[in-house]
Amino acid sequence: MSRLGTVVRFEFVRAVKKPAFWIGTLALPIVVVLVSVLVGIGQAAGSESVSSSASAAKTPFRYVDHSGLVSASVAAKWGGSPSEDPAGDRAAVRSGTLDLFVEYPARPSSEPIRLDAADRGLFENGGYSSLAERVLERSVAASVGDDEAVALLRSPPSTDLTTYDEGRVAPGWLSIVPPLLFVAAFFGIVVLLATRMVTVIVEEKENRISEMILTAVTAGDLIRGKVLAMLLVGLVQVGVVAVPGLAVALLALPLVAPRLGGLSVDPWRMVVGALLLVGGVLLACGLFVVVGAAVPSIKDASTLQSAAIFALIIPLYAAFFVMTTPSSPVAAFFTYFPTFTPISAMVRNAVGSLSVTESVVCIVEVFAAAAVLLWFAEYLFRHSVAQYGSKVTLRQVAAWRRGRPRER
Repeated sequence: MSRLGTVVRFEFVRAVKKPAFWIGTLALPIVVVLVSVLVGIGQAAGSESVSSSASAAKTPFRYVDHSGLVSASVAAKWGGSPSEDPAGDRAAVRSGTLDLFVEYPARPSSEPIRLDAADRGLFENGGYSSLAERVLERSVAASVGDDEAVALLRSPPSTDLTTYDEGRVAPGWLSIVPPLLFVAAFFGIVVLLATRMVTVIVEEKENRISEMILTAVTAGDLIRGKVLAMLLVGLVQVGVVAVPGLAVALLALPLVAPRLGGLSVDPWRMVVGALLLVGGVLLACGLFVVVGAAVPSIKDASTLQSAAIFALIIPLYAAFFVMTTPSSPVAAFFTYFPTFTPISAMVRNAVGSLSVTESVVCIVEVFAAAAVLLWFAEYLFRHSVAQYGSKVTLRQVAAWRRGRPRER
C-alpha cells in the first residue's frame, strides 16, 4: 500500500506542479468569462442600434392598398401617403429619389406585402418590413375598437401548464438538470483525462526506463497508482471549471425557473447518475490504459486514443433519440453496449425513462466492464512494459495466455 501511495503522490504532485497544467486548466474558464464579458458589453452597446434597425421607424413612403385595411391616418403618422402612380413610384425607388414603395395585397393573411426600397444595409433593411407590417397592424387595430381583441391580435395568450403524476404535481423541465450534470461531468472528465492518462502510461516505455522503475514497484501498483493519480488530477481540473459554472447557474436559476418549472431533485436519479458516472470514468480509464499499454510511443497512441474517445462519447449524437424513444431496439443497443452505456443510461436516467431494473442492470454492467478493462489493462501493461519497438498484437496476447514467450 505504501508503494501504491508513493506512485499516486509522485504522479499527482508532478502533474500539478507544472505551470502548463494550471495554464491549461485555467485557460478555458478565463476565456469563457472574458468572451462572455466582451459579448455582453458589445450587446449592450449595440442593442439600441440593432433594435432601431430591426424595428419600425418613420420613413417617407408611398403605398397602394388593395385590401382596403390600411388607414390613411395611421399610414400618415408613419410617413406614408397613397400612391397615384405606382409604376412611377417604383421607378423613383430605383433611381434613389424615394426610399420606399409598399403594395398591400388583397389578402395580406395569405399573400406577401411587396416592398421596393432603397438599400440601407443587411441589418437596417429589416426596418422596411417592420414599418409596412406595423402600419397594417395599427390600421386593423384601429378598426376593431376592442382593446382586448387588439391585444390578442398583437400577441397570442400565454399558458400556465400544471401536470400531475399519481396525485402530485409533476416536476418541470428543470428536474432533468441535476441528473444531467453527470453527463456533462463525464464528458469533461473523458476529454481531460484521455491524453494525460495515455501519456503517463506510455511515457516509461517511450523513455525506456520501465525496467528501472519495476525494480522498486510492481507493475500492478505502478498502473493502479498512475490511474488514481490521474483521477485526482482530473477532479482538480473539473472542480476549477465546475465551481464557477455552478455559481453562474445558481445566479441564472431564478430567471428561468418560472418558465421551466421549479427545480426538483430526485434522490434516486442522483444516486443512479453518480454510480453511472463513477463506473463510466473507471471504464474510460481502463480503455485509455489499454491504449497506452498497447503502443510503444505517444505518437503511435494518437489513432487508438481518438477511437477510444469516440467509443465513449458517440451516444451524445443519439441522445435526443434515446430520450424520446427509450423502448426502441436502437435505444436499447445504445443503453446496453458497454462503452455506450454511461452516457446513454445517464441521459435516460435524467429524463426518467430508465426503470429501477434497468438502472441496476446498467450500473452492474458498467462496473463489470470497468473491472474487466482495468484487469486487462494491467495484464497488458505487465507483459508489454518492456516492449519498446512495436505495438502489441492480438497474436502476442494469445501467446501470453498460452504461456509461450511473446514475440519481439
